[in-house]
Amino acid sequence: MNRKKLASITRRLWPQMLIQTFAVLVTAVTSYMFMTWFVTDFFKVTDTYRAAGFETLGTLVIFTLILVPLNTILYRRRLQEIKTLSEGISSVADGKYDTRIDSAKAGQMKPIYDDFNKMCAELSSVQILRNDFINNYSHEFKTPIASINGFASLLLEKELPIAQRQEYLQIIVDESARLSNLASNTILLSKLTSQQIVTDTQSYDVSEQIRQCAIILSKEWLDKKIEFSGEFPPAIFVGNKELMQHLWLNLLGNAIKFTPIGGEITAEVIPCAESITVMISDTGEGMSEETLSHLFDPYYQGDTSHSRHGLGLGLSISKRIVELCGGDISAQSELNTGSKFTVVLPVK
Repeated sequence: MNRKKLASITRRLWPQMLIQTFAVLVTAVTSYMFMTWFVTDFFKVTDTYRAAGFETLGTLVIFTLILVPLNTILYRRRLQEIKTLSEGISSVADGKYDTRIDSAKAGQMKPIYDDFNKMCAELSSVQILRNDFINNYSHEFKTPIASINGFASLLLEKELPIAQRQEYLQIIVDESARLSNLASNTILLSKLTSQQIVTDTQSYDVSEQIRQCAIILSKEWLDKKIEFSGEFPPAIFVGNKELMQHLWLNLLGNAIKFTPIGGEITAEVIPCAESITVMISDTGEGMSEETLSHLFDPYYQGDTSHSRHGLGLGLSISKRIVELCGGDISAQSELNTGSKFTVVLPVK
């Protein structure tokens, strides 16, 4: 537990400690005053030593009768709080990561209960991440593994010309790289799917970030002689810069991949009082209605001619990033005309 949490618990305990101290003092004084009156006025004990003895004994009796039940109640309450936490820990140890402790009436234990619930939520996310990764990755990794195995076997079994050998080796390199990217993107998608909030946020200019992403990908669109244009007025957004960069690189990378040589790509940022709209358009191959209906599904690739170069995860990851930001992403497209992706982000 960090110092801030410990200080918070200490601040919560101080009022209780003061109340208990005050209760002890009030009980002692009241008991003594009552016994003084009881002995001297009611029993008419005038002997100083006898009166003092009766007063002391009576004060202790009353003091005990009041404080013992009070301390018993407080002790049982603390014991129940510890028992509740112990049961929760035992449940998590048994693999029940959906365990939660109600912190509404936790008293001084509330910060500890809250930390426990956060820990369980993170463990549950890790469990979901592991299950999703195993299920999705095991389904998709078969093709590149089969290719690597097949071409490696050919290289071992046959005497091949140097050119053909180089071709097979290049396929193995490409497929192994694809397998590595598949693992990284599957992990990222599973993590984002189980994630509920965006952390490490900061205020920055979205327009400048998109412009920088276009520069990062400049070699790709320059090699294809694509004309890139854009409108980038200042647009301040509060978000996770790393996640948002992943979003823009995905959308711009897709536009470059599906735009033919000599085509055009346009990026436009429209800032408003309540939202920021980003539109990325291309003059590429376009998409059919069937492809559009499954566009954001994981591992879906409407154009199989690009399957060797893609994983079918980029748009699924992009959609989840936008959802975590509380925004919306949509696509419009026509075959042989081009596509336009629109992202609307709320201004917080």
